[in-house]
Amino acid sequence: MYACYSWEFHRNYFKIQRLLTMMSIGVARRNGQSSPGSNPSQRFSYFPITMETCCSGLSPNQRHCVLLLVVTVVSYYLIMDATLYHTLQGVDLVNEKKVPGQSWSPFRPLSVKLIMQDPTTHYVITPLSELFNDFTHFSEVFYFITPNMITFTHVFLSFVAAKFIVSESLKNRRIGVLIFEIRTFLDALDGAVYRARAANKTYESHHSEIGFWIDSTSDTIGGIALMFGILFFLWWKQPPRKEVGPLPWTNDDKNGNHIETSSEKHDTRTHKYYTKKFIFWRCFCYGLLIGIASAIWDQTMWSYNDIFMTPAKSPDVATLQSQALHSSSTFAVWWAWRMLEGQALIHYMLLAILCDSIWEFLRFVQYLGFVILGILIFFSYYHVSSLRQFLLVQSDSTGVTSGS
Repeated sequence: MYACYSWEFHRNYFKIQRLLTMMSIGVARRNGQSSPGSNPSQRFSYFPITMETCCSGLSPNQRHCVLLLVVTVVSYYLIMDATLYHTLQGVDLVNEKKVPGQSWSPFRPLSVKLIMQDPTTHYVITPLSELFNDFTHFSEVFYFITPNMITFTHVFLSFVAAKFIVSESLKNRRIGVLIFEIRTFLDALDGAVYRARAANKTYESHHSEIGFWIDSTSDTIGGIALMFGILFFLWWKQPPRKEVGPLPWTNDDKNGNHIETSSEKHDTRTHKYYTKKFIFWRCFCYGLLIGIASAIWDQTMWSYNDIFMTPAKSPDVATLQSQALHSSSTFAVWWAWRMLEGQALIHYMLLAILCDSIWEFLRFVQYLGFVILGILIFFSYYHVSSLRQFLLVQSDSTGVTSGS
């Protein structure tokens, strides 16, 4: 009997407590104040990324400016991609060469590597580095500065950027993002200086030269420094929290009907911090995703390079090669790689840092990123195999016809 009265007492007590909480929330809202838990700085990382959480410290006018900027950038990328597709329809990559004295363009001369580059690098960073070199004549005036010296400089900047990212101040973290983008600019500048001094001006990789391996190693070190900066930030400065099971008073009655009012979830649930091992695992997964995407991208790029930038043995095969190059399926695969290339994944992470949504982003892409990348790898290998088989069969049939 005592147990029954005790249960009824506690159940009614917590009902009254919830009622008082709802009344306080209503009064706060009528007075123009934020309700408990509505402050973005107090929210736990369970909530998805929204415009409100990304721009929590901005005024309404500033949020509108940020939204306008995002729409402008996305529109610019889409327009440039449409222009790239239109330009590609009238191009033969085998004969694409830079005209002496012509300023650099994101559309001429085209190469497989340039087309498969991520949009930010293709349309913003690389043009800036090429224009900087053209206007300042950096490669000629500072002839004693080698591309490898520029590479070592941007490696140093990657560690400086990581140091700023490991900060409690969002302003310092955003400064770290800016420094890392300067590092990316220098990464593009060393290639611009190399092409300005080399006989071959085409935008492509040269695996036979030591500079390629120095640049690749430096890019890897830069990515590792960025991920360790994020890891230490999540470990030491802003450990993420997770929502655990509801407390006993979250049941509305003995039948176990749970409360559905979202405003009460902050009051009826508890949180606890993720372990360092789990945080490391999520950061490691995204770093691994960047590494796999970069390695497979490079391999896929060279496969397409052999198919479309190698002179055909006969005019008929050259015609078929051109048809395959101008097909929508080829551009679709290349465009997908532009979105998932290693540098693109780094830019996504930098954007998450800029929006102060690092943990939410890591939680969202932890396994989904591998699934999408795996699908793209499968279709890429299938497409490359189909193209090689198609051109090989047509080449053999052309040779037999010519011999007869």
